Amino acid sequence: MNSLVKSISIVALTTVLSHSISMSAQQSPYVVGATVSGHVICADTNAPARFAKVLLKSTVPDHTGEDFVKNLQKNMAKATKGDSATPPKPMTDEQKRSLAAAARGMNRATDMMNASTVGLDGAYSFAGIQPGTYYVHATVAGYIDPFTQLSDEDFTSTDPATRARVAQIPTITVTGSNAAHVDLRLERGAAVSGRILFDDGSPAAGWTLSVVTPKSQESPDDAASAMMNQALAMGGAIQLFKTDDLGHYRISGLASGDYAVRATLVTTAIGISASNMADGGSGINLAVYTGDTFSRADAKPVTLIAGEEHQGADITIPAHSLHNIVGHVYAKADSHTLNMGSVALTSKTNPGLHLKAAIRDDGSFHFEYLPGNVVYTVTVDDAADGRTNGTSGKFMGISIPDQEVLHKYGTDTADVSLGDSDADNVRLTVAQTDWTPPAKKAGAANSNPAALLNGLLSAGDDDKQ
Repeated sequence: MNSLVKSISIVALTTVLSHSISMSAQQSPYVVGATVSGHVICADTNAPARFAKVLLKSTVPDHTGEDFVKNLQKNMAKATKGDSATPPKPMTDEQKRSLAAAARGMNRATDMMNASTVGLDGAYSFAGIQPGTYYVHATVAGYIDPFTQLSDEDFTSTDPATRARVAQIPTITVTGSNAAHVDLRLERGAAVSGRILFDDGSPAAGWTLSVVTPKSQESPDDAASAMMNQALAMGGAIQLFKTDDLGHYRISGLASGDYAVRATLVTTAIGISASNMADGGSGINLAVYTGDTFSRADAKPVTLIAGEEHQGADITIPAHSLHNIVGHVYAKADSHTLNMGSVALTSKTNPGLHLKAAIRDDGSFHFEYLPGNVVYTVTVDDAADGRTNGTSGKFMGISIPDQEVLHKYGTDTADVSLGDSDADNVRLTVAQTDWTPPAKKAGAANSNPAALLNGLLSAGDDDKQ
């Protein structure tokens, strides 16, 4: 049930994020506070930055996103307290990184809810601003937002060079009901464009493009951040760059510097849909870089200068070098296959690659389209014998199975050397643990999908109990 709950949570959180951004912040008819206004001009054209978004961000760090995530955890725990499963384990590092990415996403969503739209004449205004000091910045496609070039750590850094970068962002201090005026001038960023093709010459349509620091390490929270970015893009908080039907792409609004272009595709595993979502796991997660490589360390850098176009940064996806890992999980005592739980996969050379596959009804697990000539580690997690007792309800039209755990098993790990062909006979063997199903309280029900969604939708509310 855990993998299905996680899938539901991701879908619902994406809905919450995109819906939150599109909501208008409610204000009382009479607003007490300062007025902040000004104009936003595009430096390269001297024309108004029409319909840009201007944001005020307090120089005192807030914890809106973190508070949201904490309440989300509490509400989700309440929604699942009737489940027959054992008490939840401590969060893994991967889960902590995912929650941190969710918190950053909610912070961005909150900022956009409180943004002011620039008019045709370039003017913007805020009313009811409470006393304090604020960074003032603007975002519009194709132009550099210096605020987003800095990390949370940069704003608290004592390094002189970093402090100088922070000082370039305009600030405004309001003390009460006074009026303040700040004009902004936006610099056009660099753009890089090209085409993404498979190695047979066909276009790779619908891949998401971004830039990363050359020779940098893959980040373990890249996948969580990508999911948050999808949600933020739905509400207009950020812009996603994708290949068109011919494989063409163009990324704009970049500051000067050296980058590697990354094309990513995240999708469900082959044969997985809403009807069998619990069997999916992490699905297919591909990232390819300039230099036609799946390795960020081997990516070819591209030098960009603000305001200039860099064309021809093409990428050929070496699809012929992608292979599958397929195996089964067996009980040690009698070699029968297990039908519940998950198997985790990590790369020996890429710590950022961390995937999960559900143990399917036939005991198998599937990891699809992995770069070859790499050693991977696969580890059984929460393996179990179980049975399905019909359905426990529906969520967004998806039937949720009522799954019952009968026996639980330990762990097993294997290193799989994936060469130039599939590894399709991986065998993991686990011993049964001393576990008995907990007694369910009278009237207690399994996790209700509607309760899971309500737990997410009310995550921003303080616990009044």
